[in-house]
Amino acid sequence: MLNFSEIKLVHIDDHLLFAQGVYSLVGNESFILDLVHAQTLQEGLKVAGKMQPDVILLDYFLPDSTGIKSIRELKKVCPNTKIILLTMENNPEVMEKCRTEGAIGYLPKSISKKALIEALNNAIENIPTFPELIGHSNQPSGKNSQIKILSKREKQIAFLIAEGFTSAEIANQLFLSELTVNTHRRNLINKLGLKNSAQLVAFIENLKFMGS
Repeated sequence: MLNFSEIKLVHIDDHLLFAQGVYSLVGNESFILDLVHAQTLQEGLKVAGKMQPDVILLDYFLPDSTGIKSIRELKKVCPNTKIILLTMENNPEVMEKCRTEGAIGYLPKSISKKALIEALNNAIENIPTFPELIGHSNQPSGKNSQIKILSKREKQIAFLIAEGFTSAEIANQLFLSELTVNTHRRNLINKLGLKNSAQLVAFIENLKFMGS
């Protein structure tokens, strides 16, 4: 059960399709008093400084900044705001640095609606939400070892496929050609010993940091 009635939320992410996805998940929920999107850190600083949101959802990689710098700058203009990283960057060292800088959460972009709402609730209650605190170690070890053979780009594309994005949409988000995305899609299926895209989606779903 949610412990808050309404919150002001800012989402900073330069990928418009993903931002629209976040809005479709929580934008119309009764507890969201206001949800504003910004595409860059500078835009986010202006919005957050004026709005003083309860929570900021922050992508690690922005056109004008990266996570550590972004957290520091946002803390200057809205020191009481809770910051949650919502990102494709899954490096444990990066996550730990974000935690050290004051982030209260670190979530994969493959997160479910239920888990996102729970993380927002945790932030309001000043409860950290990080992968090692929410049972990601229960993932099958065999699949963990398989995912390690994928490149960073392949992981990005795999998770976007699992989110339901088409090859054209993924190409637009990652500034690639659709042909390149389709080549990565085939390579992913072959590398992981799968038969088709449906099996790839199921595989990635099992690797999410949080369950549905």
